[in-house]
Amino acid sequence: MTRTSIVLTLALIATSILGGVGAAEGTGSAVVEVVTVPDVAAGTFLFSGVPAGELTLPAVEPASLAATQLTPGSHASILDVIDPAIVAAGYALTAIDCDDQDCTEPSTGNVPGKQATFRIEDGETVTCVFKLTKEPLNESGAAQPQGCTCPQQGRWKVNNHVGEMACTGSFAMTVPLKASRGKGTLEIQDDCETIVAAGLSDDEATIVMHRQPDCSYKGSVGGAYDDIPMVIEFTWVVPTSQRITGELHSTVSERGMTCNMSRDYELSFGG
Repeated sequence: MTRTSIVLTLALIATSILGGVGAAEGTGSAVVEVVTVPDVAAGTFLFSGVPAGELTLPAVEPASLAATQLTPGSHASILDVIDPAIVAAGYALTAIDCDDQDCTEPSTGNVPGKQATFRIEDGETVTCVFKLTKEPLNESGAAQPQGCTCPQQGRWKVNNHVGEMACTGSFAMTVPLKASRGKGTLEIQDDCETIVAAGLSDDEATIVMHRQPDCSYKGSVGGAYDDIPMVIEFTWVVPTSQRITGELHSTVSERGMTCNMSRDYELSFGG
C-alpha cells in the first residue's frame, strides 16, 4: 500500500461515518500442526490467536490445534512459547507451510513473526504446519545457524495479499486492503548483506533491506505526505533463491485517529 493511499484512507475516515458490515455467511476451519526434525523426546508449544492453545509432543497423531465455525476471511495464529528444553537442544522454527497454495489468496507463514495467517474461504479447512529443525552446534555448544539463502538479482514479481488497516480513536473501524500485483528489481550488495528493491510499489519507493542474524531481512521507507509522518516496516524471509515471503506494517496517527496497517505478500523471480 502506497503512502498516497494511506492518506486517502485517513481522509475518508475523517469525513465519513460508516455503518456496520454484516458477517459473511458460511463457516471454515483453521488447523495448526507442529513437526520437529528430528523428532523431539518431549516438549510443549503455546499458541495465541486463532487457533489458540497448547500442543504437546510426542503425539500418536500429528500434534494439532483446530478452530472451527470460522467466518470466511483472515485469521492468525502465533507461536508464543517454544519449550525452553527444545530451544536449548538446538531446535529453531525454520518453516510454516500451509496447504491451500492453489487458492487465489493462499494462507501464508511468517517465520520471523512465528505467525500463520489463514485466509479461510466458505466451507474450507486450511492446515498450516510449523516446522522446527535442529541446527548443528558450534564448539561452545550453542546452536549454529545454517547458511542464509541469497535471492537472485534481477526482475521480480510481487503478489500483495489482502491486508487491512485497523483504526482506533474517535471511533473504531477496519478498512480492507485489496490484493494487487506488481513488478520490480532486486540489486544484491555486500555479499547479500544488503538488497536494494526498486519499483515494487505504485509510488516506485526504493527499499533497502538488511540481513538479520536469523537470515531474515528488514527495511523501511518513511517520510511525510501532506505533513503526515509515516514509516512502513518490511520483513522478508528467503526460503529459496527465487522466492521471498514478506510482511509489512505501519502505524499512522492523524486527526485523532491511529491506524495500524498490515499485509503479507510474496515475491517470485521473474528473470
